[in-house]
Amino acid sequence: MNNQEWFNESLLSTPTENFVEVEGAKIHYSTWGDSKNPGLFFIHGFSANAHWWDFIAPAFTEDYCVVAIDLSGSGDSDHRETYSQEIYANEIKAVCDDMGWESADFIAHSMGGSISLNATSIYPEIFKSLYLLDSIVILPPDKVRNYSSNRSMIRADFIYEDEASAIESFRLIPPQPCRNEFLLNHIAINSYKRTEEGWLLKSDGKMMKTYQSKDLTETLMAIQCPIYIVYGLMSQIFTQEILDYTVYVGNIPPERVIGVPGTMHHLFVDDPLSVIEELKKLLGDN
Repeated sequence: MNNQEWFNESLLSTPTENFVEVEGAKIHYSTWGDSKNPGLFFIHGFSANAHWWDFIAPAFTEDYCVVAIDLSGSGDSDHRETYSQEIYANEIKAVCDDMGWESADFIAHSMGGSISLNATSIYPEIFKSLYLLDSIVILPPDKVRNYSSNRSMIRADFIYEDEASAIESFRLIPPQPCRNEFLLNHIAINSYKRTEEGWLLKSDGKMMKTYQSKDLTETLMAIQCPIYIVYGLMSQIFTQEILDYTVYVGNIPPERVIGVPGTMHHLFVDDPLSVIEELKKLLGDN
């Protein structure tokens, strides 16, 4: 079976769509699999949404009930006036409560990693384990000043006349080539919504005007659940220096750190089958 055939088969497993209200906003999440199975919770990165996991989640339903959330300001969840790591932690906890989960294993990509790590300090009881996918959660002190600010991630909500133009304009952030165009097309199709004015991205372009984050060094040092790192060996942002510093601060054993060859920041778009294989190995050893 080639990648296209595997992808098409994965999408045959359609999720159940759910909503829960959190601090005045409707939060959307998708579920796959038997609700009696242990929970596996996927958290997307900046400007992404739950549909990024549509072709990943079905691979885990034999052993898990899988959830993928749209954090507020993303996907089919409501937008807010202000955003913060604390608000997102409350949304994650609310979805767990809505599912009736006391705890789950968490897999988080990119900005979803720092959101999840912060949540471990607020709701430690819900985290069985945390898997960071090419996610920068802390920085060496000498790199903090030079790291891009939130303001560089603020964008205008551009309106497209038709869906085809919107999809054609879609780009990954940070930019990178994509060898599996069918994956990128699926993500793009599910990243726009139709309005009276035209088609625009579901994600809130103004999110980073108010998004509040913080230094998570002490949180990483004190984390109570096992933490794992899976990253792209060709990642544009997750450098060897950041990896070494994260492993040192978090006292993460070598067997919990996996680099996926031939992948960049969006590693599960580059090589979804390898990422699934590595995650299954780690989950099995957990």
